Amino acid sequence: MTEGAGGILQRADLINLRCYWRQKLIEYTSGLPDYIGCHYSEKAPTSDADWSVWKFTWVGSDCTKIEGPLSGAWDNRATLSW
Repeated sequence: MTEGAGGILQRADLINLRCYWRQKLIEYTSGLPDYIGCHYSEKAPTSDADWSVWKFTWVGSDCTKIEGPLSGAWDNRATLSW
């Protein structure tokens, strides 16, 4: 990693500061997010294996579980090791 925020170069620290992600994708079902994917590169292809992906489980309009982040391609988000 060659870029950071204020000299912070550790990925985990940047994630905690929410200044690491340059690209975000969200997949919705019925207006609620099923998956959120983030990548540190602004123009990363969705097939790139460095996406960080979160999975959301809903019961009605209540979020009952958030899993992740797991690393993998956004294109393969449903088949990651959830």
